[in-house]
Amino acid sequence: MKHFIQPISEEYKKIVFIKGARYGKYPYSHSLLIDDFLIDTGISSRLLRKLKRIYPINNVLLSHWHEDHTSGNRLLPYAKFHIHSKDKFLIENVSKFNEFYGISNSPSEEEFEWLMEGLKLENTKIDTLLEDNQIIKVGNDFNIRVIHTPGHTAGHCAFLELNSKIAFLADIDLTNFVFYAGIDSNLSDFEESLNKLNEFDIRTAVTGHRGIIEGEKVIKEELSKYKSIIYQRDERILSYFSETNPKKIIDFKRKNIIYKNYSQFKEYEIIAEMIMIQKHFDKLIKNRKIKQKGNGYVLR
Repeated sequence: MKHFIQPISEEYKKIVFIKGARYGKYPYSHSLLIDDFLIDTGISSRLLRKLKRIYPINNVLLSHWHEDHTSGNRLLPYAKFHIHSKDKFLIENVSKFNEFYGISNSPSEEEFEWLMEGLKLENTKIDTLLEDNQIIKVGNDFNIRVIHTPGHTAGHCAFLELNSKIAFLADIDLTNFVFYAGIDSNLSDFEESLNKLNEFDIRTAVTGHRGIIEGEKVIKEELSKYKSIIYQRDERILSYFSETNPKKIIDFKRKNIIYKNYSQFKEYEIIAEMIMIQKHFDKLIKNRKIKQKGNGYVLR
């Protein structure tokens, strides 16, 4: 077996974990193969070429539109592609990615376009739209439930194989960083999606960037810890408010509210951070934690 191909279960040998390049770190991600269905294609072009020489890949389930999960689509021209309707437009119009990341006409746009060229991202024709709770029959042995889990993107989906209880959670990746900085991201939806996943019997979870997590109890604990990151950010942002001194979004710029340290991609991270802070503002207003006063907001 190739080093990047890892069987998960002795009982279910046709379900295989595919480890992405750089251990699944951006701009790559992990994948899951269930018979001839591959979930996500961002393992790297090199590894995907190797994979398709070993296994037939006739169908691709895309968890969402982001480039680190879809960059290998062009290498599977004969496969049928499936994605949720709310992410279909972007997969078929990759030139709109800049707009949905909020970086159009920003200093980060040129750097991002350079990355997209390096990944050779192309438009992908979608054959079938996925729906929440849809059951996809794969061969004689497998049934995959589609679980619509919006928040990271509007059409983000997880996939649960019902017999093995193996799930692919994609970018609900159970790392120590939660990302909702797209124009189509939604913080309230993200929290509801985490609650929703807790309702399912998942014995093994595969995530897009962390890899394999075993055990129903451990998975539920990890979902809870992941959700707590959002709550911690709520509290961090709230700590800047008082009942008298109004705060505006711009007051939080370059404060490392989301990113503890900015990397070499600092300019983009600041843009992403401000988008995520805006989503926290929206939540805090909706939950009546802060109220408008003049041109800013104060504690209620």
